[in-house]
Amino acid sequence: MGDNLYMYGEVDGPIHEGLPYAPSARKGEVRAAMAHRLGKVRVALARGSDFFGPQVLGSAMGDRVFLPALRGKAASVGGRLDVPHTYTFIDDFGRAMVVLGERDEALGQAWHVPNDQPAITQRQFVERVFEAVGSPAKMSAMGRAMMSLGGLFIPEARESEEMMYEFEKPFVVDSSRFETTFGQTATPLGESIPATVEWYPGPLGLH
Repeated sequence: MGDNLYMYGEVDGPIHEGLPYAPSARKGEVRAAMAHRLGKVRVALARGSDFFGPQVLGSAMGDRVFLPALRGKAASVGGRLDVPHTYTFIDDFGRAMVVLGERDEALGQAWHVPNDQPAITQRQFVERVFEAVGSPAKMSAMGRAMMSLGGLFIPEARESEEMMYEFEKPFVVDSSRFETTFGQTATPLGESIPATVEWYPGPLGLH
């Protein structure tokens, strides 16, 4: 099953599979309850951080970053620009789910899928996007107060406000257990970000 990291709540230090569930938001409580219920069946949980990649739009590193970069405008991110935050390439997530579905030793456990450069900051990530586009980097950050105001009019912003803690302090995911057990590593950002930039123009009518 594809899963996320909400159930851990606010964590100091790297986020690893051995942490207790301590959700600090409604979404986290739902994810924790789901994980406990799924413990009754033969299942492996693939947990990823915020997605980016082909066909990924409404994510923290989705269309609010890649589309403006392609149009020569400023990318928009939530939280603070200069804190580390792990991002998961959607293709790596898919490959990890295949591995977990084929290996019996994966059952009954949660696994953090591989992520390249998990301690990259939001600013550094966005700079990589603009570098792939071939334009000078331009970006703005939306803090909690602005997100709260936006939530009055934009449902997505309202849903994101309770998860802002992930973007206000370091949110770094440890995927070493998966990598050591199954021998699979993440696609380098030097490949995954350009692949994402290449995908966006066609489906969205940009030329």
